Amino acid sequence: MKMGKFYHAVTGLKNVAVTAAMLLLLSTLAACSFKPLYGTTESNQQLEAVLAGIEIPEIPGRVGQRVRNELIFAFYGGGHPGAPQYKLVLALTESVTSQLVERDGDSRGQFYELTTRFKLYSISNGKEPMIEGVSHAKAAFRDDESVYSNVRARINAEDRAAKTTAEDLKTRLAAFLSANS
Repeated sequence: MKMGKFYHAVTGLKNVAVTAAMLLLLSTLAACSFKPLYGTTESNQQLEAVLAGIEIPEIPGRVGQRVRNELIFAFYGGGHPGAPQYKLVLALTESVTSQLVERDGDSRGQFYELTTRFKLYSISNGKEPMIEGVSHAKAAFRDDESVYSNVRARINAEDRAAKTTAEDLKTRLAAFLSANS
């Protein structure tokens, strides 16, 4: 009987300690400057509206067009762009690296690599970039005996790399503009 009361007392103390620890953790998190990425920016604008104000000039080549289309969808969501506040300048570099080289020198697998250098300019003061950087994307594809399947596999790898690049750029630009616009 006495042991049961002791057990309940200890369990009650554990519950109080856990509750106190949770309250301390919540108050610590509330004190830090955590802010959701897709909320309002420092200037109290909705981040979606800020992203919709990014002008994306045409990019040469099929992959450039794919990256641009992915960014347009990511920034404008299929809607109309806002009044341009920023200009995003992109330069793409593509390369293919053979992998899985067999003893006779034939390669069955390849990596398509897309390197994208980007600069974001303010339309009002377009002399110096606000942010610049490099995004890397890599997509594997396999060579086959069929020429058509090889072409299709390469195109699919290019499309995957373009989508990865657009997602990376959207995240990086959203994080930057959330704190700096």
